[in-house]
Amino acid sequence: MPGPLSAIVGKPPLTADDTLIVHGYQVLFGMGKKDPALGLTIAKKAPPPGQPHESDTTNIAIGCAISMTLMTIFTGARLYIRATNRGLVWGWDDWAIIVATLLSMTIPIIYCYKLVNAGGGKHVYDVTYWELANHQSMSTPSFALFYVAVAAIKISILFFYMRLTAFASKTWLWIHRSLILLLLICALVSLLVTVFQCDPPIYANIREIARREVKPICLPVINMAVGFNVWHIITDAVLLVVPFLMLWRIQMKWTTKCK
Repeated sequence: MPGPLSAIVGKPPLTADDTLIVHGYQVLFGMGKKDPALGLTIAKKAPPPGQPHESDTTNIAIGCAISMTLMTIFTGARLYIRATNRGLVWGWDDWAIIVATLLSMTIPIIYCYKLVNAGGGKHVYDVTYWELANHQSMSTPSFALFYVAVAAIKISILFFYMRLTAFASKTWLWIHRSLILLLLICALVSLLVTVFQCDPPIYANIREIARREVKPICLPVINMAVGFNVWHIITDAVLLVVPFLMLWRIQMKWTTKCK
């Protein structure tokens, strides 16, 4: 879907909005005194006339479609079996997987939005200033929702573990509750840190940066990502270990356990 009139990044602005966006990036990159009428200077130049412009737009769109389809099929099949089988009881894990699926759906939806309105999958020399600003505006939501969605998926798994160990012991109950609480805290912290990573919190609004003439002071994105990833790797390991510990305590032959 074509957007409003806007110049290609690297070219002089065509509209007042282009000029505002260019100046916002100049302030962000510490070049606030440079004339925005000249446009942004980019290191990656467009290929010579006659040569193809590479794009991953189609591949990203296919990936988003496949991921959303698989999430819908598997979650829908699970809920259908649960609803139609009288021997199965609806539990917290079912509600949690619905929430986790809906949150997970937001990630490919945001990517689809970027493909249509933010130059997703294209090189910067094929993107307009309007698309570049849109891409910037969606950077914070996509980053924040990803870690919240991952936490929701793990919480649904823990609710399923609770269903399996409901009659085992109170110890397992409190272990699972503690892990759920830690994941909720992790999701909340990642959400707040991502939303308020900059002072003032206007990193996603490049036009507001231009209006205020202020470069936000932000936490290092790489350090944030590494911290969140390490936390989720640890919880992944815990989720893998818990079933083996549960199996260890069951009174049965080793051969049966191995099977």
